[in-house]
Amino acid sequence: MRRRSDSWVNATQVLKVAEFDKPQRTRILEREVQRGLHEKVQGGYGKYQGTWVPLERAREIAALYNVEELLKPIFDFRPSTESPPLAPKHVTAASTKPRPSRAQPRAPAAPPLNYIVCSEPTPPVQAPPSIDSLDEVEVEGEDDDLSDLDPLNDPSSPSVQSSSASDGELSELEIDDRRSQNSVSATLRKRKREQMDHEDILGGFMLPSSEQRKVAYSDELLDYFMANEKGLPEFLVNPPPDFDVNEVIDDEGHTAFHWAASMGDLRVIELLYQAEANIFMVNKRGETPLMRAVLFTNNYDRKSFPRLVETLRETIFHVDNYNSTVFHHIAATTSSRNKLLAARYYFDVLLQKLGEKHSMPDIAMVLDLRDSLGDTALTIAARNGAKKCVRSLLAHNANPNIPNNEGQTADQYIVAVERQRRNGDYPPASSSSPFQSHEHHPPHIHNSRFHRHPSTQSVATVAAVNYANNSYIPQPHISEAAIAATQKVIPLMAEMLEGLATAFDKELNDKEEDHSQAQRLLDSSTHEIQTCKATSEETLAPFGDIATMEAQIEALKVEADALAEQLKEVFECGQYHDLSGLVREEVEQLPLQEKEAVDEDTPEAWLGKFEAAKELGQLQQERIELRDTIVKAYARSGAGERMSDYRRLIALSCSLLPEDVEKLLPEILKDLEAGGDGGIGDGLMI
Repeated sequence: MRRRSDSWVNATQVLKVAEFDKPQRTRILEREVQRGLHEKVQGGYGKYQGTWVPLERAREIAALYNVEELLKPIFDFRPSTESPPLAPKHVTAASTKPRPSRAQPRAPAAPPLNYIVCSEPTPPVQAPPSIDSLDEVEVEGEDDDLSDLDPLNDPSSPSVQSSSASDGELSELEIDDRRSQNSVSATLRKRKREQMDHEDILGGFMLPSSEQRKVAYSDELLDYFMANEKGLPEFLVNPPPDFDVNEVIDDEGHTAFHWAASMGDLRVIELLYQAEANIFMVNKRGETPLMRAVLFTNNYDRKSFPRLVETLRETIFHVDNYNSTVFHHIAATTSSRNKLLAARYYFDVLLQKLGEKHSMPDIAMVLDLRDSLGDTALTIAARNGAKKCVRSLLAHNANPNIPNNEGQTADQYIVAVERQRRNGDYPPASSSSPFQSHEHHPPHIHNSRFHRHPSTQSVATVAAVNYANNSYIPQPHISEAAIAATQKVIPLMAEMLEGLATAFDKELNDKEEDHSQAQRLLDSSTHEIQTCKATSEETLAPFGDIATMEAQIEALKVEADALAEQLKEVFECGQYHDLSGLVREEVEQLPLQEKEAVDEDTPEAWLGKFEAAKELGQLQQERIELRDTIVKAYARSGAGERMSDYRRLIALSCSLLPEDVEKLLPEILKDLEAGGDGGIGDGLMI
């Protein structure tokens, strides 16, 4: 398997150790191995046949297919001139123990680096997906069998870079997160191996063209989401008939919509939505695209979450296989301090969108839903010490007194986290993994600075306070009850009283900060009001106070009405004089026979007089209406926009100010009538 002359390694034998059959080995050799430096040996003894590669390249291949630990003795072997001792002679009997089948996983020879030993597989303690309960972490290496310990892990999902930490301080969450980051290429290789397996099952024949196209679509989508080197796939912009937009594209049951939502790619989301993608599609854990989106910070970084929620609003109330809502998933991410801001952002956006169409009791009912372990979203956030997220949930009437399957409430977790922070032993969550650890659950005690009800615990005695301050030394007692009261109860009461006092201090500081902010806002508003008031007074100063202005307006209205009445009388007198003259002229022009006919007292004459009187009345009414119209026109004259334009035109033509035109109008008229000889109107151009 390894040549002594140059230490080259038979890559074909490495793939055999990885338990690939011949068709798969051939494809891997052609696609990945034979493209680089290699030597192909054919003929001769079977153990010399195959594709040989340098030692370092062989290490890479073995690490790629998770057999590096098995081949490590061969890779690390250092040849020497001394011959090994002869093996003792012994007789081997046929083993009665059946050999393990090829389908069973091979156990590693020794615990590798970053190996996590799990005592027993347990369901996630918080909103799934989460890591199993872990008992031992050895931060010395890495093992590919981590996936067997965590069936809920998601190596094919987009991941976010975790915060830096020394190898000696890595938590199991960080190990899982880094493993998730380095598994993207492994996912593609696994998909290709599965495709090869399927081809082998069919007897070596290629898949039908339609199936090949489906695989090609899925691979191209994964390549786009993970690398985005070739740009947006063309089949997303113009979907062909054989493109299934709801096709699962990875091993965890995610569709393209899951990936686009997780990456915060609104352009792809819009294209998939236009292609009638099913927004209710779930992965193997029952998670919707919205649930996957909140596990990562991409939508927070791109500020794309409001538009995503508008598109996926109908899936907000969906629950996964563990009865977890999207709020449980957001709360689960608060175990990472790197994701606290994103979690608060996701909470605020979702609660705001729900508040637009749902009542507060409906929102509270969703927030109070319990997952398979009895946890609410508030319980998980409180357990992780996400204070601002807890406040946001409490502001929407989330119930902090709902116990989980362990009998613990959010109130109890909050006070436990506060105590650990005060003592300086609260474990910092530096991982950006969406799965949270449950190794550091705070102890279960009954108090909280967020408690909505008065505490039912008794008040500690002065002795307890002195004991907590180390100023009281308990005397020895004989009875077990006295010993228990002295050694356990009094310290516990003093500790709880100290916790309560600290909680009050913190709450007071928060209230003072809120008061200061409100005072600053009040001062700013008062300043703006005073500024607006001063500006208003300055604007109204030339006109006096409002009452005087209203009195002047009323007086002007009365004067205008009086002038209108006078104008009506003037028109009435003038028209009376004109009509009288017209009547005299008409009577004088009538022939004598008609004058005599007017004086006749016959029915026909009276009928004619009646018709004439009727017509005269109608004409009089029309005259009165026209008179009123003329009076109104005179009243409006000089106040319209057209008259203002005329005034400006005359002022411009005569080199005058517009306000002086009214006073000089008679002189201007005289100059115009006189022909403009040496007067004001000399500058007027006609």
